[in-house]
Amino acid sequence: MHDPLPDSILRELSLRDKFDDANADLFSVLINPFDDGVNGMEFLVSAAGVQSDAKHIGEEGDSNWDAVWESAVNITDQGWIVEYKIPYSALRFPNKSVQSWGIHFFRNIRRYREWSTWNFVDINTQEIISQSGLITNIRDIEPPLRLSVTPYVSAYLEKNTEGIWNHNFNAGMDLKWGINQSFTLDMILIPDFGQVQSDDHILNLSPYEIMYSEKRAFFTEGTELFNKGEIFYSRRIGGRPKFKSEINSALDSNEIITENPIETKLINATKISGRTNSGLGIGFFNAMTSAAEGIISDTITGVNRKFLTQGFTNYNMIVLDQSLKNNSYVSLVNTNVAYENHNYMANVTGTETLLKNKENSYQVFARGTLSQIYTDSTTLGHAYFVQFAKTKGQFLFELAHNTESHTYDPNDFGYLQSNNESSWGAELKYNINKPFWKVRNWQNELEIVYSSLYKPRKFTDFEINMQTHTTFTKRYITAMINLSLNPIENHDYRETRVDGFEWMLKRPRTGSLIAMISTDYRKTFAIDFMPGVWKAFDYDRYGYSLNISPRVRISDKWLIVYDFGIENSYNTLGHVDHYEINTDHMAIFIGKRDQMTIANTISTGYIFNNKSSLNLRVRHYWSQVEYDDYSQLLETGYLGNSIDYNTYGSKFDTNFNAFTIDLQYLWRFAPGSELSIVWKNSINYERDVIVNNFWENLDYTLGYDQLNSISLKFLYYLDYQYLNRK
Repeated sequence: MHDPLPDSILRELSLRDKFDDANADLFSVLINPFDDGVNGMEFLVSAAGVQSDAKHIGEEGDSNWDAVWESAVNITDQGWIVEYKIPYSALRFPNKSVQSWGIHFFRNIRRYREWSTWNFVDINTQEIISQSGLITNIRDIEPPLRLSVTPYVSAYLEKNTEGIWNHNFNAGMDLKWGINQSFTLDMILIPDFGQVQSDDHILNLSPYEIMYSEKRAFFTEGTELFNKGEIFYSRRIGGRPKFKSEINSALDSNEIITENPIETKLINATKISGRTNSGLGIGFFNAMTSAAEGIISDTITGVNRKFLTQGFTNYNMIVLDQSLKNNSYVSLVNTNVAYENHNYMANVTGTETLLKNKENSYQVFARGTLSQIYTDSTTLGHAYFVQFAKTKGQFLFELAHNTESHTYDPNDFGYLQSNNESSWGAELKYNINKPFWKVRNWQNELEIVYSSLYKPRKFTDFEINMQTHTTFTKRYITAMINLSLNPIENHDYRETRVDGFEWMLKRPRTGSLIAMISTDYRKTFAIDFMPGVWKAFDYDRYGYSLNISPRVRISDKWLIVYDFGIENSYNTLGHVDHYEINTDHMAIFIGKRDQMTIANTISTGYIFNNKSSLNLRVRHYWSQVEYDDYSQLLETGYLGNSIDYNTYGSKFDTNFNAFTIDLQYLWRFAPGSELSIVWKNSINYERDVIVNNFWENLDYTLGYDQLNSISLKFLYYLDYQYLNRK
């Protein structure tokens, strides 16, 4: 990479696969061995010698995918040089004597915020892989046996909430076997995820389940095939026991629950994936978890008994994905979950297809799924999504329809926030990607969505979203404004928390405005600033939010990022209780509440070199909810007169805190091999006493029961070819 100013080449160090925050020049190789315009593997190296890799399917990229390869960087008086050594074991390609591969090269000059490409890329087209060049006449490739194992050993010293220290040792391994040139088996035996970064827990007042991101490496690497159909949510595996809540109904009058596991234990997991010469992608996934049991104790006799909250469970998924011409594809997917010792099995089958025209300027996307739950009877549900879109040019549009029936349930292996929905949407975009005046680029978007229940067909909400986003040429400041409107009353059938969709809570017309300014990350000091406000038009309900995130780059080895967020809402409405008066009527109580949430996060890392680093992340989340009025919901969807609900002996005020510390030292001493030392601290508590002083609340939080763990983990990558040469 020639550069007339080699001293100006930016080469800030960063973690592997974490280039987003790095002030460094980059070079990238994108390889598409099947030349289908859809599937690709990317290998990036920064001028500081840090690696990153990713898998791509169309517009989607998966940076969690990791391959074992080598690279080296040198800065010269003419620029900088990077050398790659990518083994065949890192690639999957057809079994042909003569092949043609799609290939592309990219260079980023960070101080100019400029990308250069080897083959022409139309920046008005939404995806890159189909715009690759071609390398031809690849002959007689004879890949070696692809076989590697990564054994690990780990040791933990843990202190529970009762202040008792425990220790344990683990050992296991990952195995990768290249079944042939195109297919690979990945297996994890006796997994250990104790060093995974803590989840960012929040207070959930909604009727919906919170979706937390997957951070376990095995479930994030090479899972692009399994994301077809949107019925794969790997956090179900080793997650909350399916029948955990049923233990409460099993209690006798003199019994209490003394133990109830919050998650099941993963035994092992296996993936097989690859693509045939004809472009047929095949994926198979299997995972098994052991049984989870709660302990019930008799307070009189002291006798304990076990209650099965989830038996041994088998998770399976099969994917078939056929590449078509014009960078199109069609897929068939199926998931199956079987619970031993429970009269329950879940099965979901789906298909999706993407069809593009020859110019890749228009596309039709369709997806359909069928859920089947087998208990004493069979419950069937369905969902489908169709979209027609213009994907090339300055002016883009999208028309879409989505339906999820009232019996559709993919949540044994997938994630769906709520079913029984039908929506129609239209989206218009106008983008200017070439610099003009003082603007580097400018994106504008208008979206309109109308939604209703699927059954009965009742209106729920109508929303209009408008957004404009631009980056200025001077000082590289980025700005955004987002305006959202609910111009008519929305009908909320979820907040009532009752079955049947006969009751609703009418939400008032509202409007919200969010703005954002982000300064140049190339500077020593940069900041992101995002204020927001919302207001109900017909009622005294309103709120505001503010996020400020300054970052200081002390050196090419040390970056500190602080994120502060506050969100206040006033006089909002939420469910507090309900019960059945008689077979024909329900009593539903709604509370008027104020909520304040403050989140502070500090992330910093000292990168010693491109192989070792020390990283710290501290997060404190505080949310409090205070009720000042209660009313009974009327059949009209509005609220009746205020009542003194506390006379029922209930109090719903909440003071919730989540505090976590994650400190990690990581040394990648050889390709695919690493040593890590991690300290984790976690505090979670919730009570009904409101504390209005931040420092008083923080002091109480830090004095609360906490979990502490210190762990050491060593894993070593062993490749058959390397050992064979030795």
